[in-house]
Amino acid sequence: MTTPVPRIALATSTSGPDPSIAGLALIAGLTARRWRVQHFRTRACPTATEVVAHATGMPGRHLDTWLMPPDVCRTLLAEGVRTADLGVVEGRLDSPGVLCEAGLEPAPGDLGPLVHILDLPVVSVVPAAGFRDGTFHLPDLPRDAAAVILDGLESPDDLDRLRRLIRLTSGLPVVGAVDLLPGARREIEAAPPGAFPREAVDALAASFLRHADLKAIETLATSRSYPEYVERPGRRRPVGSSGFRVAYARDAAFGCYFPDTFEALAALGAQLVEFSPLNDGALPDGVDLVMIGCGLADVYAGQLASNVSMLASLRQHVCRGQRIYTEGGGSAYLGRSIIVDGERIPGAGILPVEAERAAVPRPPEPVVRTLSRDSWLGPRGSKVRGYRSGRWNLKFSPTPFECPSCYGRLSGDGDFYFRHHAVGSFVHLHLAALPEVVSAFAGPHHPSLRRPTTIALPDETREDEAGPDA
Repeated sequence: MTTPVPRIALATSTSGPDPSIAGLALIAGLTARRWRVQHFRTRACPTATEVVAHATGMPGRHLDTWLMPPDVCRTLLAEGVRTADLGVVEGRLDSPGVLCEAGLEPAPGDLGPLVHILDLPVVSVVPAAGFRDGTFHLPDLPRDAAAVILDGLESPDDLDRLRRLIRLTSGLPVVGAVDLLPGARREIEAAPPGAFPREAVDALAASFLRHADLKAIETLATSRSYPEYVERPGRRRPVGSSGFRVAYARDAAFGCYFPDTFEALAALGAQLVEFSPLNDGALPDGVDLVMIGCGLADVYAGQLASNVSMLASLRQHVCRGQRIYTEGGGSAYLGRSIIVDGERIPGAGILPVEAERAAVPRPPEPVVRTLSRDSWLGPRGSKVRGYRSGRWNLKFSPTPFECPSCYGRLSGDGDFYFRHHAVGSFVHLHLAALPEVVSAFAGPHHPSLRRPTTIALPDETREDEAGPDA
């Protein structure tokens, strides 16, 4: 099947913010010209700062060849761009001269394999700083680069000269540029989680539009037919069967989800409904599955703990034998306590873990985990890939007097936990890449016939002899 999919790859430097300053200027500038731009990161890690969604009005998406096979990447890009004018796949090329090494597993977050799989025209972001001393040194460019964007122009008067030099030495056109604007850059890089420096982003967008060749970008984006792929049909509910309701947390504390997750669940017949652990007094009625994604549970720990009616509602949901799935900060919230700067704040008391906010958060780490026992998430021995959160230090902390078969670790690595049918992960999974897991989310579930042992309240916690989980 050949589908028109307007798209470019934006090859950026190996350091700096995500998205890059040049990438943010491009997507915000095109959005200001009423282009619908769908941005894709190449490393499928949720982020608490959804600057992409603020800049474009469309939630950021992800393509990650370390997690996703080629057919999934092709499907997700085509579906993500279906309602957009342009797809921008932004990432870093680990080896600029070689886009994809045959027979080698792709590195997490590497743009190169996606360029090959999706036949992406590559636009390389080139720092203008290399031209400021009067010499000309064009950095290494990807072998298949099709165009250049200059980043950090000190003076707009330099653009024509640099454009001619780059065309002369590489044969590549310059399709855009972004001025230096040091104040706007500092403001964006220093913005706290959840903040969106609108004036700074607007300044970058205006700068890009002053220098952009929009016609050239449009021509480049539509210059290649899309590789053939077979859309994998979702497993939809049988005709006449009742739907299942999925309640997902979204408020100031929680809200980091992959859009593909909700689309995959909707394709399976899910009825999706929001709730707020901060503000609501109970879960929505008739919920089969509760999802709480990552977010800022440490920042809002006190307010979450004070909403005791929501905590009780979550415990009752588990005691009825129903399912909960949480990740990152959501799993910390479901634990016995959250420790922030030495202060212990009660959690929901469901998962047998204490989560302490790391003094120096580590970058998300790509990991492969094997489930150590059967669960509704998958059978024992199932392997999943994802990115382990670096925000939390964990300690296994079981509830006194409860049957050990009702709770514990779900993997031998100390970052998957369970109690009855509640599963908490400190590894972020991209469910669109795990069809068996997302089917389990929507699959038949028979709550336990016997009532589980009552879950202890958080103030009944005790110190466990086990050391910190690695």
